[in-house]
Amino acid sequence: MDHIAPSRAPLVLAFLFALVALASPAHAQGQQAQQEKLKQLKDMAPAHGYIKAHKDVEQPFDLLGGPITATITQESGGVFVALPAQRELDPYVFGTPQMPRAFAGTPGVNGVPPMARDVADGAYTRMKQPSPFGDKYVVMADGRLNLTATDATATDAATTKDELQMQASWKDEAGNTYEVRCCAMLASHGMEFPTFGGVVTNHILHGFSRIGTALMPSEYTYLAFWGMGEVRKNGEVLEQPRLIHGMLTEYVRTEGYQLASDEEVTPTRRHFHLMVAPFMPVPEELSFTHKPVKTGFTLPNGMELPFWHVMFENLEISAER
Repeated sequence: MDHIAPSRAPLVLAFLFALVALASPAHAQGQQAQQEKLKQLKDMAPAHGYIKAHKDVEQPFDLLGGPITATITQESGGVFVALPAQRELDPYVFGTPQMPRAFAGTPGVNGVPPMARDVADGAYTRMKQPSPFGDKYVVMADGRLNLTATDATATDAATTKDELQMQASWKDEAGNTYEVRCCAMLASHGMEFPTFGGVVTNHILHGFSRIGTALMPSEYTYLAFWGMGEVRKNGEVLEQPRLIHGMLTEYVRTEGYQLASDEEVTPTRRHFHLMVAPFMPVPEELSFTHKPVKTGFTLPNGMELPFWHVMFENLEISAER
């Protein structure tokens, strides 16, 4: 992943994850001061030292016990597509205004700065800006998923033996087909958190782990991947390359399909999450920059949905070592 050309898109100030606004108080003076505060947050990503120690390793160790190969499919049924929403902030993950947690790193893709959090009665309530992580969603039809992955390399490194092929699709009410394919190249090492060679099995991600955004609950993850893929609509490629993340996890939705807090996770159910986030990696900085996804799906307010966060539940799962 360290040889991917960085995105040159400007920071977006007006919708989802307006990074400059999130990264500085309203009274900050000038663009330079705002950018400096944003850089400070990015430089504080807690895994930066770990990533630097691993990113140039040419011969990483194999997974202890040997490779694990898994297949995940969905042949029919609907999918849940997340819409922009303000995430409720779990005190176990984000702490309190007196002792905040999970604030460092690129806002949204990693931490959430304290100034981006609403406060009431001495506690954090929700994130001020909408994000891909919340309680709003729409159901789309004809969800299909075909994924085969091999977790062979144990750690982040410059090279990997991990492998991943995935094709996922779904349809809106008008009959348009949306599709995500991955991976032209796996992320053999992370930017602000580890990727374990691009594919990881049997690990806890998100939430308190700080591996991935803290806006998702802490969740046992049976399989996850990060890599560069493409986004399509009705067969036409809208964007490539885009950073794609997927994971098979414990069930993290509650009644009404609300996004769970850590204590609401259901360990006895599983679902698959597909994420094309409105960010692109900046390898030379081991960081991310904001770049909305060209999804081709129009929201009720007339704006284009700037990410895909799609959940599949009608799954067939198999794995072997």
